[in-house]
Amino acid sequence: LIATALASMAPMLLGAPQPAAVAEKKAPNFSGEWVLDRSENQEAFLRSIGYTAIVARTADRAQARQAIEHVGDEMRCRFETVPPLAPARLAVLHVGDEEVRTCDEIGRETALLKPSWKGEVLTAGLRYLKLPHELRMERYMQDGLMVEHLRYPRKGVEMRRLFKRSA
Repeated sequence: LIATALASMAPMLLGAPQPAAVAEKKAPNFSGEWVLDRSENQEAFLRSIGYTAIVARTADRAQARQAIEHVGDEMRCRFETVPPLAPARLAVLHVGDEEVRTCDEIGRETALLKPSWKGEVLTAGLRYLKLPHELRMERYMQDGLMVEHLRYPRKGVEMRRLFKRSA
């Protein structure tokens, strides 16, 4: 019995590719109307990128909405908050672009840098154009929710916003 078990495990033990490991995971499609379900560490993160305490608290409590049309390597996104912290903003992202100009929640100019897929995760650098902030952004699906994960490596802080499909 032990010999049979070891024989069946031999390819895995010897490093041979397994069917699950060989299959590359497919990038998700983010198309849809999304509404913020919850955020994690957003207020502290916003403070770390220069939001005042009042604006960070207001942004943390605002209802964020995203409308995304995702076809292939192109995403057309409309972002807004209720109550509005800045005018609704539009962005068109092409995976592989060097830079995609957009704005943050309160209208400060940013650029997404080199958006690319890493398996099921859309990842990009995020740079503020008039402020010294260099961030990392990831967007992925988790338990049916769309996750927007931002990291600020220099300051060791991160936040996640989890969106559910709008009814």
